[in-house]
Amino acid sequence: MNWITPYRLSPEERPHIRALHMALVKELYNRGRVPTLMLALSMGLLYPIVLPAGAGTGWLRGLFPCLAAAVGFRAVLALQGDRLEERNRRVAPRFLLFAAGSLALGLSLGALVLASFTALEPGHFLLLCLFLVGISAVSAVSMAGSPLCFAALALPALGAMLVGGILHPPFGLGALFPLTIGAGMVALLYMSRYVHFSLCRNVLLATRLGDLALRDPLTGLRNRRYLQEFMQEETPRVLRRWLETDSVVRTRRSMSIIMVDLDFFKQVNDQFGHAAGDAVLIQVAALLREVVRKPDLVLRWGGEEFLVLALDSDRIAPPLIAVRIHERIAAHTFILPGGQSYRLTCSLGFAIFPFHPLRPDGLLWEQVFRLADESLYRAKEMGRNRIQGILPGSADPALVVSALQQPDPSFETAAAEGLIRLI
Repeated sequence: MNWITPYRLSPEERPHIRALHMALVKELYNRGRVPTLMLALSMGLLYPIVLPAGAGTGWLRGLFPCLAAAVGFRAVLALQGDRLEERNRRVAPRFLLFAAGSLALGLSLGALVLASFTALEPGHFLLLCLFLVGISAVSAVSMAGSPLCFAALALPALGAMLVGGILHPPFGLGALFPLTIGAGMVALLYMSRYVHFSLCRNVLLATRLGDLALRDPLTGLRNRRYLQEFMQEETPRVLRRWLETDSVVRTRRSMSIIMVDLDFFKQVNDQFGHAAGDAVLIQVAALLREVVRKPDLVLRWGGEEFLVLALDSDRIAPPLIAVRIHERIAAHTFILPGGQSYRLTCSLGFAIFPFHPLRPDGLLWEQVFRLADESLYRAKEMGRNRIQGILPGSADPALVVSALQQPDPSFETAAAEGLIRLI
């Protein structure tokens, strides 16, 4: 149980709690767009209900602008949901901001109801109640991402109706009016909880199925398909930071790309069998997880190849990370299923994205990955058990980018002309 959702996750679902929270908050903003805009447009209908001709003095006339401001704030939040997510990937601030907007709107509606009991005629008051019950019913579905946010919006208004109905029952209905409002409150809260739990189950099911498709079943690492989805989201964010911030900040927002290939891995399968090869791959995956930082990504690229993405790294980081990986694998004693010990080495190739600090958008991430792959190929061609990398040279950035955009660039020529550095 937490502030975002009361849904209790099973042990199998707990690894996906962050994905669930992100999906729920995203749903809050996405589902809230159309209802919030409709509410903003319906303010023109609410105005003659709350402020009929010759009435609406005092509290009502002062509260209506406050309500309009709260609706406007919610509308801005709903429209800016995607931009807020791009600027801040943390779930808690975006959730609290949405909850604050819901509470401000709910309190404004509640104050409006309390002021309306004595200021409006019974007919206008019942129209107001109908209007607010409709809003609450729509919110129970549109705010399925969080029952707390729904309660912050709906309970102040419905609670004000309940209290006001007890003190000043309209049309002489006596206890019937508050009883009806109370039953409606219970029904809406139940409906909100039911819709929320259904959404949680659907999100978790989709997440678990998607995770199976994006994860290597042997090592538990992410696979190449996951990289495509990750880079489609991460690349615009990285480039935006580079293009919007100064050069001092830019050095902290690069992505180190290190490709790892196990040397002569086929000998393990030929000599000890495929079960031994699988055991080696599983142990390599564990070693790579230990070497990198927690936010970094380790993927199985295919066969005996792995990929490490060091996020938010300095531009001098790729060779340093590659050395750590190389030394760690070379120093490790692999234990095979039959109890035998085995030692092996690896070859590594690296590059960095964005590739050139003065032309961050010059090369696509696919082109930079090709450079890392070319580096790995060169390391294997030079005898394996070594590290090779391609970094930008000191020449004109435009010439560097132009040379590397060719289908088959000559890396030796590019290095001789100072376009790139072969490390």
